[in-house]
Amino acid sequence: MTNKVHILLGAPGSGKGTQAKRLVETFRLTHLSTGDILRDAVSKETELGLRVKNLMAEGKLVDDDTVNGLVFARLQDENQDVLFDGYPRTQNQAQSLQDFLSQKGIELGTVADVHVPQAVLEARVVGRRVCSNNTCGAIYHVENKPSKQQGVCDLCGSPLKHRSDDTSEAFRARMGEFNSTFQPLLAFYKDRLTFRSVDGNRAPDEVFATLETHFKENA
Repeated sequence: MTNKVHILLGAPGSGKGTQAKRLVETFRLTHLSTGDILRDAVSKETELGLRVKNLMAEGKLVDDDTVNGLVFARLQDENQDVLFDGYPRTQNQAQSLQDFLSQKGIELGTVADVHVPQAVLEARVVGRRVCSNNTCGAIYHVENKPSKQQGVCDLCGSPLKHRSDDTSEAFRARMGEFNSTFQPLLAFYKDRLTFRSVDGNRAPDEVFATLETHFKENA
C-alpha cells in the first residue's frame, strides 16, 4: 500500500495538472486526479459517469461520499507514493482523507497550494484544449500554447477537445462553489509543517522549480 500521500491544491486553471505531471515524473509518484477519474467514467457511460455527467457540465462539485469512495479504493490498490491533483476539494474531504491515512498508517507529505488570480484563471480555462486520447492527455492553449496543427495533438495526433466544463459560464459557476469551500480547506492545512503556498502566476518552469524544492523536503 501507499506509504505517503502528497497533495497539490489550486483553482481550475491554476496549472496544477501540468505541474503534477512533472512532479510525478521527477519523484516517481502515482498521479491521482479525481477530475480525470470522473471524466473517464462519464466518457465510458458507467453508472457513476451517468450520475455525475450533468453536475460536471454545470460546473458543480460531485458529493463528498462519491469522491471519497473513489479515492480510498484507489489508495488501497497503489504501491507507490501518490500525488493528488484536485483532491481534496472540501474540508470534509480533507478530514475524511486524514482519518483514512491515520487508520492505514499512511504519511501526509507535501501539501502545496498553487495560487493564481481569478481573472488569469478564466482566460486560461476558456482557451484550454485537451487531447481526446485519455492515455496521452496533453494540454494546450489557443494563445499561450497552441498545437502545431490546429485541433490536433502534437504528441499523438489525436483530435483536441474543448471540455464542456471549460466554458466561461461553467468556470464561473465552478469558481463560486470552489471559493466557498476552498478557504476552509486551506485553513485545515495551512498550519501543517509540510504546507506551502506557491505563486502560480509565473512561467511554468519557475513554478515547478519552487514546487520541486518543497517536494524534496518531504520526499
